[in-house]
Amino acid sequence: MLNHISTVSFWTLVSRVLGLLRDVLLFAVLGAGLASSAFIFAFTLPNLFRRLFGEGALMSSSIPVLSEVDEKEGRAASFSLLNGILTRLFIWLTGLTLIGLLLAFLAGRLPNLEARWYLALELSQLLFPYVVLICLSALICGMLQTLSRFLQPAMSQVWLNLCMIAALGIGWFAFDGDSNSRVWLLAGGVLFGGILQLAIPAFDLARSGWRPAWDLGKSGAVDQVWRLFGPGLLGAAIFQINIFVSRFLAFTIDDAAAGLLYLAARLVELPLGVFAIAISTVIFPQLSRHAALRDLTGFDRLYRKGLRFIFIITLPATAGLIVLAEPVLRLLFEWGLFSAADTRAAVPVLIAAVLGMPFFAWSTFLTRAFYAFQDMRRPMRLAALSLVVNLCLSLLLMQFWGAAGLALANALSSALHCLLLHNLLKIHIPSPPHRP
Repeated sequence: MLNHISTVSFWTLVSRVLGLLRDVLLFAVLGAGLASSAFIFAFTLPNLFRRLFGEGALMSSSIPVLSEVDEKEGRAASFSLLNGILTRLFIWLTGLTLIGLLLAFLAGRLPNLEARWYLALELSQLLFPYVVLICLSALICGMLQTLSRFLQPAMSQVWLNLCMIAALGIGWFAFDGDSNSRVWLLAGGVLFGGILQLAIPAFDLARSGWRPAWDLGKSGAVDQVWRLFGPGLLGAAIFQINIFVSRFLAFTIDDAAAGLLYLAARLVELPLGVFAIAISTVIFPQLSRHAALRDLTGFDRLYRKGLRFIFIITLPATAGLIVLAEPVLRLLFEWGLFSAADTRAAVPVLIAAVLGMPFFAWSTFLTRAFYAFQDMRRPMRLAALSLVVNLCLSLLLMQFWGAAGLALANALSSALHCLLLHNLLKIHIPSPPHRP
């Protein structure tokens, strides 16, 4: 398990570093003008679908069912189930993509729009098929994780970042001063990256015996995946809405609040993504197998172990970022237009955000524990409650502490969410773990 966690953590770290380099190159090659704004806007919708469908609801709803079928009926049955889901997903995503292409085409024919809108809508027509590639890839990666093969799923985002970096580098040398040509090359790099994200995991899964096949036959297991998909999608959507609400409220405070809140969130996401999310990713398929076999003792033992891993990482990281908040901010950001005064303003926001780090990690792990039992509705309802609590606390605390109050509201609502989820776990485990 530690080997798998270290593999996922390492490649997640590589992906984050490459993502930072990609963003630096994007603005260096395209500038902070029309081309970069149009690309970011055009890529937003495919990225949203990736987070909601590919990395969110789709994997959460498919892995427990695939694990159950693999454990009870064998590998051939789980591969057959995978083909059934892939076939239906391909049809659904193709229809969605065609609708998106048509809407972008029609919107691009509207008169009197500013130039950035025309470029963004044209780029959208090239980038929207990425939705099909990344969602199919996510499902295949979910099957690999079910088989305890974590390398290629962990490297998925690396391939995209490398292709985008390569496209930016080629554009830098091949199209001197031509931002329009460079941005089209970058969009092509995204599509090529999506092809690699699909092809490489598919090849890895084929080595385990899987063969792709068109399958529209009736299957109770396929129906179960789609029944779980709806609540999972709503839960993921609530999470994205929560982020939007906090950033919107920050935007109403002053010119700096939204940027400071975003900066603090990015620093908190690093230990979360590299370590805590990696732990949940590795343990989730095993929890699903214990749940499928109704092995509650094994589930309880694995849950405790995963929770210990998460706290071993997040508690020291929380203490470290609180103590070193100012020097970390000064080292990473205090250059150019980011002044010492900006650093001082960012310190309380970062400290408030960091207080929620253990709860953010625990919440992710707890949600996966419910998903392992194919229970998507209870986490969805509690996520909705957490959204309401966060909104109320945000409106109150921002009056006293501004952006720091918004970050503190996120931390407090996440803590309440964890406690409620943990208490509800007794529905599935007669003697739930009350301590790590």
